[in-house]
Amino acid sequence: MGNNNKQLGRVGELMVCFELEKLGYNTSLVDAEGYDIVVNVLNKPLRLQVKSSSTTDKKSAKGGKPRYNFSTSVGRVKRKLTKEDTDIVALASIRQQRILFKNVSEITGPTTKISEAHFYEPNITKDSFERCLSCLD
Repeated sequence: MGNNNKQLGRVGELMVCFELEKLGYNTSLVDAEGYDIVVNVLNKPLRLQVKSSSTTDKKSAKGGKPRYNFSTSVGRVKRKLTKEDTDIVALASIRQQRILFKNVSEITGPTTKISEAHFYEPNITKDSFERCLSCLD
């Protein structure tokens, strides 16, 4: 894959739709400020913002373990995502082809750093999505 951020984002969005459809959820790609996908859960639409990364930093400040850096911001001013923007954030590791879902309330800043090791967990996609659903209002 090329080094095009728009293409990387599109691959992440399609990967999230593919994985959620495999889990039995209906998804729709949308072009909206703050979210990329609408997923239907028990006849309730949930907004998902997808953030993709294909590379890790070589050494982090915390023990030198590789981490993915996801830009968890929105808009031209680059403010962190909030409940007004989306319900769930999907952090997609293109290299591992796995997704870590987080409730938007867990996003604490404009950048979210996740250890590469998290994406080695074989059930991270399903387990993290179900955890998000159980925590929604």
